[in-house]
Amino acid sequence: TDVWVKHWWATPSMDWFRDHFCYNNTAHTKCTVPVGGGADYNDETEWCKALYNATDCRPIRDEAQEETRAAYYLFMTANGVLGLVLILLLFLALTLLEGIITPPIVQSSKQTNVPLWLTLPIIGCLAGGSVLLFSPSTATGEESNGQIFWIGVTYMTSAGTFFIAALLGWFISAFSVLNNRDKRHKEIAILSFILTMVLTVLSVAAIFSASLIYLANIVDVGLDDQIRGTIACYLDTANSCTNCDGEGDGKKCPEWTTDELVKVLQTQLKQSATLAAILSIYAISALR
Repeated sequence: TDVWVKHWWATPSMDWFRDHFCYNNTAHTKCTVPVGGGADYNDETEWCKALYNATDCRPIRDEAQEETRAAYYLFMTANGVLGLVLILLLFLALTLLEGIITPPIVQSSKQTNVPLWLTLPIIGCLAGGSVLLFSPSTATGEESNGQIFWIGVTYMTSAGTFFIAALLGWFISAFSVLNNRDKRHKEIAILSFILTMVLTVLSVAAIFSASLIYLANIVDVGLDDQIRGTIACYLDTANSCTNCDGEGDGKKCPEWTTDELVKVLQTQLKQSATLAAILSIYAISALR
């Protein structure tokens, strides 16, 4: 949040926040002072003097950003609490429903909907794996820390096991038992489904554990100045970076600090752990 507010502050996506928190109608003037004064000025004060003949641009911006962060944290906390309440209500509703409907009907309904139930985990695994494997700004990319590259690979592996489980679930629900041979085939399919889901649970549990472990150790990722600048230029979609083309004599994107990049990498690992926890819920529910 801190990085997002700081570097995307002057973009149209932040207009609402600037309109509400910037002092005395400065939302589109002084309050938009770029980090470090931007490409054409040495600092914020020089930018402020050149454009508005004043020196209070940075204090106005900093105060508005602080209020924005506070409002955002309050909003996210409220949403988190609401989400937990909704999860609890959903769990209670499902438990009561299973108590009302007879077990054979519940089991038959679960078997029929297993392929559809596992569609979202497949998409989630592919999305998580693609981001972690192919984005140069990620915590598992070669430019940040190749030692945890396998997290992205494990996401792809989990997508494969979820897909196999979905196919087996479809086979189990659609295959009719007409004789002993059919019964034996269906038993093999059920055992294969259980084994596949157990492997999937172990896989997403490993992703969850690894994400938390490296989240605690990401401060030691070891970014040199060249890698810091390259990743910062990739992340910066708000044009707050300077010298990203490397034509100048200075550093690439001096506006972004190593600490800010570490925060972004920590956010990615938090998202990875959250996604793995959600995937584990899907996998365990499919086994019930």
